[in-house]
Amino acid sequence: MFNHIIQNGQIRVLDQRKDVRKKLNEIQPIVATCKTIDCDFKASIDEISSSGLFIKTRRHLSIGQEIAIKFRFPKAKNTIRATGEIVRASGKGIGVEFKILFNDKN
Repeated sequence: MFNHIIQNGQIRVLDQRKDVRKKLNEIQPIVATCKTIDCDFKASIDEISSSGLFIKTRRHLSIGQEIAIKFRFPKAKNTIRATGEIVRASGKGIGVEFKILFNDKN
């Protein structure tokens, strides 16, 4: 995060995200099928942007770990497949930065 000094000396933290994130609908969650070198699991996608996503999971995964993800938006005919890297991990889930995106036509 960048710190920006305001005239009165207070510090304001600016968000450094480069892409707008979309919070997904919790009523109709989008479930991703995920695969790492250590495990396979399914989990809900919480937020998504053009550069990555946040997946809700309590699994203990490591920053820097590679992950393959597959999901479909409601009413969409195409399946999205992606490979990425875990760039954030917490008790609430993992942040994944996309490396390669595929759009499978079914």
